Amino acid sequence: MPSVVLSQLPIPRQNFGRRTGNIPLGAACLKQAVQDLPDAEVRILPQALAAYLGDAALAEHLIGFKADIYGFTVYSWNLQRSLYAAEKLKSAGNCRIVFGGPEITPDNDLAHSACVDFYAYGEGEAVFRRLLQDPAAWSTGGEAESSAEWFRTAESPYLSGMIDPTIENLMLIETQRGCPYRCGFCFYNKSRQGLVFAEAKNLLRAVAWAAEKRIAEVYFLDPSLNARPRLKELLAEIARLNTGGGIRLFSEIRAEAVDDELADRLAAAGFYWFEIGLQSTNPKALKLMNRPTDLRRFVEGVQRLKTRGITPSIDLIIGLPGDDLQGFRRSVDFVADHGLQDDVQIFPLSVLPGTDFRRRHRELGLVFETHPPYAVASSRGFDPEDFLQAYDYAESRLDAVFFPLPDLDLSWRTNAAGEFGEAGDLRVTVGGRRYVAKLMLNRERPLDEIRHLAGQLTQPYQLLVGAGVGAAYLKSVLAIVTADNPFTPLEIVFFEPAARPRTRELLAAVRLRRPHYLDGDLRFLFARPGNRAALFTLVSAEPAGRFQGDMERQVFWWRQPTLPELKDLLEFEDLDGILIDAPVSAAEILAWQDRLGRAAAERHHISFADAHLQRRWLLLARSDEYVERVLNWEAG
Repeated sequence: MPSVVLSQLPIPRQNFGRRTGNIPLGAACLKQAVQDLPDAEVRILPQALAAYLGDAALAEHLIGFKADIYGFTVYSWNLQRSLYAAEKLKSAGNCRIVFGGPEITPDNDLAHSACVDFYAYGEGEAVFRRLLQDPAAWSTGGEAESSAEWFRTAESPYLSGMIDPTIENLMLIETQRGCPYRCGFCFYNKSRQGLVFAEAKNLLRAVAWAAEKRIAEVYFLDPSLNARPRLKELLAEIARLNTGGGIRLFSEIRAEAVDDELADRLAAAGFYWFEIGLQSTNPKALKLMNRPTDLRRFVEGVQRLKTRGITPSIDLIIGLPGDDLQGFRRSVDFVADHGLQDDVQIFPLSVLPGTDFRRRHRELGLVFETHPPYAVASSRGFDPEDFLQAYDYAESRLDAVFFPLPDLDLSWRTNAAGEFGEAGDLRVTVGGRRYVAKLMLNRERPLDEIRHLAGQLTQPYQLLVGAGVGAAYLKSVLAIVTADNPFTPLEIVFFEPAARPRTRELLAAVRLRRPHYLDGDLRFLFARPGNRAALFTLVSAEPAGRFQGDMERQVFWWRQPTLPELKDLLEFEDLDGILIDAPVSAAEILAWQDRLGRAAAERHHISFADAHLQRRWLLLARSDEYVERVLNWEAG
């Protein structure tokens, strides 16, 4: 029986330590499906390693398994990075590579590679069993097979310890596969024929396990929870297990299906938040996407959830066929006029492989990017500039920010460092090994040392650059670290540079693979297209803004003898944040954080020079967004 390693790589982030939601449930289901096979050796790349290692460190770790088979769960955000990892594994030795997941569809030419030996289309448990049992099964190169009966009767892989929920204190539960709806933009309903529902007894065992383990959040992955038969009975049993609401439950639902009884039962069970796809109020767009919507019943259903303390997260899509800028604005107005803007998510249309919109894109007049996330660039109703106007209108009407700058983390000081020039690299421990999250360039270090450290970088990472570091040297460093980590986002932080950094010249030295996923995903962060995976930050005691172009931000270095008050922070609103480095005691800063933390964090980007105080600040100001156990800064 061959040895197997299964991996799932995360959405790229621009802040180290943020929750990624990259939970390898699919890998755990595959492992569980073959647990009865004699001598089956299946390992799953731990979530922390997948989420927080740079490309070079990740490849080294995967190669170290020396497995016969490597499997990757592939989404749009990790397709190209998974292909890169497959190339590294193939060049390191004799192994076989399997790709599966939502991105793997027969019409997706981008996924085709000589490095991939087999493609699993749709659910993978049955196909995976055959690949391990029958060497001849590999000869087809790809296959689809229903795993409906296995899914219906299987218990959650959490219960057998195949997946660890503790890193984000979050558990995922599938109660159904398939979807009763046939929305043109979505692949989910194409991945299998018909619906299959997990047995209620196994779902309840999973919820009971979560309650026993004190898991804070459980996400039901169903595309529409309301599609499940006898849902109200199931909710009554969940309410009995979740007495006191110790577990917060999340899912997706069609609002039109929510009557008073269902809303009561959802609240009693402990549901806290629902993603609700409105997408558009434009009748023509709704018809073309095959999504009939009764807007009156939609509002009634959402209001029923709200009155019971359940947050509705309303989805809207920009660029749908049949829609235009005015139509999108009317959809935004509909949300605002009915008081539904508690948590709105707005996405540009992605013309995904395998979907009806991809198949009919010419007929529908959709022009889209050919690389992930396949964002639509124009349509018959939307010119390219209309997308920016749509976001501007939505931000103004809904009082929201849909493309915020990354959180500010400019910490560098540890107990071993007094001034910036004395500081060394900051490391974190992931999976029992130490990796470099902040590479210190307060002097021009030997390039051989940089080459060695390039293999130890996290995802993402920072280069902290002092005033004495020359541009030519910095270009050499950038070329080295990005060549070894071509899919890993980075931030270059300049501390009191003598002149404004020439970012375009520096970008010419960067060896990131283009287009990077973030180039498409964050294309509306700034008005002009271009780099979105390398962020430049300038830290200076000069209050005048001089560094605020695309992917550039300027931060005031606060080294006054006392800590700022809120009125002091207002003086720097034209900048992108403030780095607090006052010569006061840690106790004074702790008291400041406790006194002003929430109010200050809501209005200003704030960082602290001291790494341990910065860690505390992130966990205080962004308590639901960071993983405490990986923010463990160490010097050296």
